[in-house]
Amino acid sequence: MVQIIPAILSTKEEDFKRDISRYKQSHSFQDGWIHIDFMDNKFVPNLSIKPSVTGKYPIKLKKEAHLMVSKPIDWVDELAEAGFERVIFHIESENNIDECIQHIKNKKMDVGLAINNETPIEKLEPFIDKISIVLIMTIVPGFQGQPFIPEALDKVRKIKLKNWQARVGVDGHVKDTDAKEIINSGVDFMIVGSYLLDGDIDENLEKLWEIVNEQ
Repeated sequence: MVQIIPAILSTKEEDFKRDISRYKQSHSFQDGWIHIDFMDNKFVPNLSIKPSVTGKYPIKLKKEAHLMVSKPIDWVDELAEAGFERVIFHIESENNIDECIQHIKNKKMDVGLAINNETPIEKLEPFIDKISIVLIMTIVPGFQGQPFIPEALDKVRKIKLKNWQARVGVDGHVKDTDAKEIINSGVDFMIVGSYLLDGDIDENLEKLWEIVNEQ
């Protein structure tokens, strides 16, 4: 069964407070994970809230961080202090990948790698046995509402053919009209943000589950 993970991308604390409150009130998300995006205005041209802000608004869901930042290793300690249990950072970042993976593990957090559409999956191979998650970006990262890149699903198919042990998911403008194609690519999970938050969360999630259950 494909997993659907709710997401939040916030540039202001009041926006995060609003969206996390809506997820807390949702009947559908009482356990599992929540995916929280962080940006540094360098790796992507946008600036998010800091990890410490999230600690002000506790939620039952386990927190995973998606670091769209140039130097993810500089964020790890603050994420651990804020109660995150998983960190996903980009293979395209400036840090030494092995060093960053190890630092995250030293802080007792799970590790994943994200990869942009233009980056070949072969870049992941030296690290694949050290991570549990591969996150395929289906938009150019940094902003919500960008067009979905269907060609990115070729990465999912190629990874599945390699039989890597890491779970593979997609992130970026995932909505009901793309869900069937995404599921058919073989994903293990989908990160869904703006689609869920645009209207009633539980109703929007039900539309996605209907598509999932058709497969």
